[in-house]
Amino acid sequence: MELQLIRNATVKLCYGGITFLIDPYLGEKHSQPSLAGRSENPTVDLPFSIKEVMEGVDYIIVSHLHPDHFDDGARRNLSRQAPILCQPEDLAALKSSGFGNTRAIAQELDIQGVSITRTDCQHGSGEILPLMGVASGFVFRHLEEKTLYWCGDTVWYDGVQQVIDRHNPGIIVCHAGGNAFLQSYNVFGPAFSGDSESLVMDAEQVLTLCDYAPQAQVVATHIGALDHDTFTRQELRNKAATQAERGQLLVPEDGEEMIF
Repeated sequence: MELQLIRNATVKLCYGGITFLIDPYLGEKHSQPSLAGRSENPTVDLPFSIKEVMEGVDYIIVSHLHPDHFDDGARRNLSRQAPILCQPEDLAALKSSGFGNTRAIAQELDIQGVSITRTDCQHGSGEILPLMGVASGFVFRHLEEKTLYWCGDTVWYDGVQQVIDRHNPGIIVCHAGGNAFLQSYNVFGPAFSGDSESLVMDAEQVLTLCDYAPQAQVVATHIGALDHDTFTRQELRNKAATQAERGQLLVPEDGEEMIF
């Protein structure tokens, strides 16, 4: 199994002989508006060209349609014949955008011996949660690979715990920027009042995840590309120094490859 972080949540996963590109966020630096009043997004460039990102990709997986997971850069650059897998809630929208070779994973799908199971997410807590819509994670299984749980845009909650209990993953990829919205830079209007809680895992929740799944290596992504991140990669490494030192927690840089 090879996993390469591209940027934010975008990863290239070579698993069971198949190469997946998950959540293509392909726009140029500063091609989207600010989410916290600090900078336009994404805050960094892709680590290499879109052609290099797409090299060897067999399937594209889209967890949900928030613009930091599937953006206009992806819509412009992906082939309309590209095989895309998504959650049921997004099937019609992707097909209406011209991506006719799109299939929804309602529960589980088998592709050439790779089993992909869709999992639920809780994309935030409190008042912000109903504004965030539905997002999904995915569990990958193959006879010759460690089980991989890609959590998706979720905070730590009992649903994540249940997935770990059921599948006993050897690798867990979590979204860990602690991203939050601020009332002082309100992008939602009257429906939102007050600063939000984290939309994805914060540092404390990453530590809880590591402690709950000591058998797993944890890869923290979704950091370093959005202006509503609440901490940096180095701050997470410092907070989770023990887990990082023993090799359980990996916090890769953009473009970094990991082999398991």
